[in-house]
Amino acid sequence: MPALTQSIWLFWVLTLPAPVQTPAPLRGTFHVDTASHAAAPAQPATPPAKRGREIFVSWGYNGDHYTKSDLHIEQESIGNDFTLVGVQARDSKPWGNILGHSLFVPQYNVRGGVFFNEKWGLELALDHMKWIVRQDQAVPMTGTLNGASVNSQVTLTEEVLRYQLNNGANPVFVNAVRRVRLRGERGKTGFISFLAKAGGGLAFPHTENTLFGQPNEKGFQFFHGWDVDAAAALRVHVFKRLYLEAEDKLVYVRYFGVKVDRGTAAHSVKANEFIVSLGMSFR
Repeated sequence: MPALTQSIWLFWVLTLPAPVQTPAPLRGTFHVDTASHAAAPAQPATPPAKRGREIFVSWGYNGDHYTKSDLHIEQESIGNDFTLVGVQARDSKPWGNILGHSLFVPQYNVRGGVFFNEKWGLELALDHMKWIVRQDQAVPMTGTLNGASVNSQVTLTEEVLRYQLNNGANPVFVNAVRRVRLRGERGKTGFISFLAKAGGGLAFPHTENTLFGQPNEKGFQFFHGWDVDAAAALRVHVFKRLYLEAEDKLVYVRYFGVKVDRGTAAHSVKANEFIVSLGMSFR
C-alpha cells in the first residue's frame, strides 16, 4: 500500500488553502486626510489698509483774525518805492446771514482728501479768505515817494489807499492729516475723531485796490503767493458718513507781484482762521 499512501498525501498537500499573510504593522505617524470632506474655507479678511481707506469732501465757512502786516508798494515809473508799516486788515463779516447769500459768499472753504489707513491721510484745501485793509488807520510810510525820501505818518483814507483781497486771498494747501479716534466706530453715527493737519502750497489772489485815486487792473493772479498752515480739528459723524467739522487754523501767506496802478504790491497775511464745515466720507 505504499503507492496508495503516497498518492493520498500528495492530494492532501495540493488541496490545502494557502496560508493568510498578516500585513506588517505600519510604522511612523498615521494621518487621515479629511481635507476633501471639510467645508470650504471662509474668504480672507479685507487687508487692514483697505479697511482704513476712505475718501472725504466738505464745504464750509470761515472767520479770520489777522495780525498787522507791512505792505510794500513799488511804482518804478513814477518814482515810488515805499512801505506802509503795520497795516491792519479785517475779514468780511463771515457769520452774518450766511443763508441769505449764495454758497460762494462771503468766505468759504472747500476740502477733499483721502485717508490711506486708520491714522494717516492727505487733504487738498482751498480757503477763500478775504483780506481787507481797514480804512482811516494811521501808519508809518517809509521809503521813496515821487522820487523823494519819505518817513512819516499817513492816514489810509480812500483817496490814499483802498486795498482788498476781496474776491479772495485764496491760499491752497496740501496737508498731511493725522487722525486719532476719540469715540465710536468709523463710518457710524457718533464716531468722533481729532485731526491734526499741516502743510503748504500756493495762492492765487484776486485784488481790488485804488492807490492815490487810481484803480488797479482787477483779476485773479495765479501763483502769486506761497503759504504754510497748521490746524487742529474735531470731526463728529452726526449720521453715519455725514459729519460736522470744527477747525482752528494758523495760516501764513506771502504775496508778491500783486497788481496796483503802474506797479506791484507785496505783503504777508498772518491769520488765525476758524472754520465750520459739513462733509461726507466714502469707502
